Amino acid sequence: MPVDFLTSVFFDGPEIIPYWDEIKHYGPTVIPIISTIAGLKYYFRGSTNIWERDLHGKVYIITGGTSGIGQQIVNELGHRGAQLILLARNTNDLWLAEYIEDLRDGLNNNLIYAEQCNLSSLYSIRKFATKWLDNQPPRRLDGVICCAAECIPRGKQRVNTVDGVESHIAINYLANYHLLTLLEPSLKVQPPDRDVRVLIATCSSINLSDKIDSDLLWEKKQYPSQQPWKIYGYSKLLVGLFAKEFQNRLDQYERKDKSPCNIRVNLVNPGLVRTPSTRRFISMGSILGLFLYLLFFPIWWLFLKSVFQGAQSFYFGIMAPIIMKIEGGQIIQECKIQTKVRKEFDDAVLQKEVFDKTEKLIAEIEKKSAINRKKIELQTKTKEELIKEEQRKKNLNVKPETNEELEYKLQ
Repeated sequence: MPVDFLTSVFFDGPEIIPYWDEIKHYGPTVIPIISTIAGLKYYFRGSTNIWERDLHGKVYIITGGTSGIGQQIVNELGHRGAQLILLARNTNDLWLAEYIEDLRDGLNNNLIYAEQCNLSSLYSIRKFATKWLDNQPPRRLDGVICCAAECIPRGKQRVNTVDGVESHIAINYLANYHLLTLLEPSLKVQPPDRDVRVLIATCSSINLSDKIDSDLLWEKKQYPSQQPWKIYGYSKLLVGLFAKEFQNRLDQYERKDKSPCNIRVNLVNPGLVRTPSTRRFISMGSILGLFLYLLFFPIWWLFLKSVFQGAQSFYFGIMAPIIMKIEGGQIIQECKIQTKVRKEFDDAVLQKEVFDKTEKLIAEIEKKSAINRKKIELQTKTKEELIKEEQRKKNLNVKPETNEELEYKLQ
């Protein structure tokens, strides 16, 4: 028993402790090292959310909920009884079906679903939002948590989405803009006693970004393949300006019941976290890089947060009561409201310009994409018709319709 052992040490001296001589010899060297490592680990783990909240019956839409911080948030909210709608690129996926089934069984929560919404396609986002809004009475929605993000490793070439937009800008910015603005009617119709919280993941890389210019979608500027964090930070800066302006427009909306705005749109910076995207970025998407990542894993373990710790600021944004008592458009980091931000976050004119210009750009992109889809559909339809016509000509049991077809069958 521990008490008996401590008593023996007290009366008989420390010599009865096993390996006491080795401890005396190596202790002055080993103990400071272990203490330093423990202190660094405790410091870099970050803050922990202390707030609790009953989430039974509440409904949340989550992007990026199949890996990393998003997966951790899904586990926590599902464990607390929330109904979750995970947006996935493709629902016809055996892995996704098994993942949802495992979540339901492990969390004892059958209110976890997956809906198809490919964030790299504006058309797919519109289809999901239209389906969500096309419901009477309006569906309950307590919040939207946007965790999905694109982070291409260093040295890779520019990648465009199906809409022809650079992938960082498309997924990190346009997807969040399009999804939330389309879901705006659903957010506004929620009862006044329901606090609706929208959280968008951001990153410290916004401090490495260039200033906002007229080329919002990075169409004319050269892609920085050796410094991809610049365009990544640029996309996060854009989504931050969107969050500020979106909150401002929600505040200006006058409800029919004259109640104050019950929607809060905030940004969350989880810090440096050991997520799959971080691993891909550090390893530069190569086998050699992955080997080096594993070789130096003790360093990443020491200085980078786990996904559990990275999700704490999201929990703060979901559960802390102070969120609904202050204005939206804040940046949450280490379970605190950040006060030192880039000057663009205080520039209301710039935020409005970016918001309005993005709205026009999305309309143009959707129009072009619709034309391209129609062309592809016509080409596909034409090929299918030609194949059917050829099969009909070869079938001797079908009566010929023209002399040419009769000649063909006779031959």
